[in-house]
Amino acid sequence: MPKYRALTGIGSDSLVYEYTSSLSHDKFIEKHVAFVVAAHFAHLYEKGLVPREASCRVASALLRLLDSKTSMLTSDGFEDVFEALEDFLEKETGGASKYIWLGRSRNDHVSAALRLYALEKGIELVSLLLEARRGLLTIAQKQGHVPLVLHTHQQPSQIGNVACLVLGWEEALASATRLLVASLGLAARSPLGASAGAGTLVPIDPERLSELVGLQGTLNSVYGAGSRFDIEAVAAAAALFLAEASRIAADLITYSSPYIRVVILPSSHVATSSAMPHKRNPVTLEVLRAHGARAAGYLAAMLSIGHGLPYIYNLDLQEANPLLYSILSDAVSAARILADLFKGLVFDEARARELVDRYGAVSVEVAEKITLETGKPFREAYAEAAKLLREKGQVQLATEFFGGDWAEKLLEERKTGCMKKMSLGRLEARIAMDKEEIGRLEAVLDSARQRIESFLEEVANSCPPLQK
Repeated sequence: MPKYRALTGIGSDSLVYEYTSSLSHDKFIEKHVAFVVAAHFAHLYEKGLVPREASCRVASALLRLLDSKTSMLTSDGFEDVFEALEDFLEKETGGASKYIWLGRSRNDHVSAALRLYALEKGIELVSLLLEARRGLLTIAQKQGHVPLVLHTHQQPSQIGNVACLVLGWEEALASATRLLVASLGLAARSPLGASAGAGTLVPIDPERLSELVGLQGTLNSVYGAGSRFDIEAVAAAAALFLAEASRIAADLITYSSPYIRVVILPSSHVATSSAMPHKRNPVTLEVLRAHGARAAGYLAAMLSIGHGLPYIYNLDLQEANPLLYSILSDAVSAARILADLFKGLVFDEARARELVDRYGAVSVEVAEKITLETGKPFREAYAEAAKLLREKGQVQLATEFFGGDWAEKLLEERKTGCMKKMSLGRLEARIAMDKEEIGRLEAVLDSARQRIESFLEEVANSCPPLQK
């Protein structure tokens, strides 16, 4: 029988235990749970609420757990990782760990552990997005001048250039970055001290607990223990990134297809067919698109689980955790794929110019030019441009209105949008700013980890070896 149920006398058969246990997916937050418990123990020690001899044993056991490279809390027979951790510490310390469960609950501790997990994955995701964005800026610097046919409704629409396209992708990733950073700011607040939701009689300091665990600021106890809004915000930001990333993937699949063949994908990101050796299938991009769709579904499920639940804590929330893990893991993988792909991405300049010369796609600029030069209403100019287009075709029309090298001249004349020269300094500064902001958040967490590990080592080493 699970430990907590045995202690209370509330029993359960194996069918119900297996149905309600979260241990199968708690592995994702095992280290974060152990760290939260270590920070709580450190605060109880500060307050003189754990005897010295017990503290030595607890510190040694927690150090061993935090230093382990493999999972140590995944044995069957427990309701969740907290019960497994309590059993582990009790065995490792000869029962001395019984002191450290004072003034806390699984409710506030799982909320804190999920926040630490979201912060860890979110910081990794943002770092990879910064790398991907730098890759796009490099492409813009090297090949940004190359004219390119852009599409609406999968049809040639206007002439832009490589810089306009890849910096459009960068803008999408920049927006995803800013949204992620903002959501991480919400997740970085501490629920510790909330206990089951109404607080505790134990004289602990929530602000100090927040500092010890690496979070910033405290929350209302009901919200901190029972809400998942801040975690859902990180999941939503990651899912929105995946949605935009799937559109970038769709662009790359289109531009690299044999019919257009403007983009040359790195060989490491394509695979051939089991039956057709001529194939160059864009496999990583196809998986990325699928993960974008999956994240949208998981986010909807995650929000549906929380929808309409009363505060404070309900076990329904436990079932949303695997959805969070999947969304954030998929987002990190997708960002890593994009960052790697952009390093080897090349635009075929000759092919791009060939398609520009073939399709022209200047009808809107011709209509605008007629209006600007004659003063005719735009709808009259539109009709005139359409008539000329039917008579002469796009390319002849482009040459007549913009002269030889018409694509470059059109880009030069354009007052907004895809201009020939685009300043990249502002974008580089924006990346640097985002890196600095996420670096500050990461530094706080790293400092907290080092502080707790140093505390555990100091306490463990301050006592002589003890027999269990």
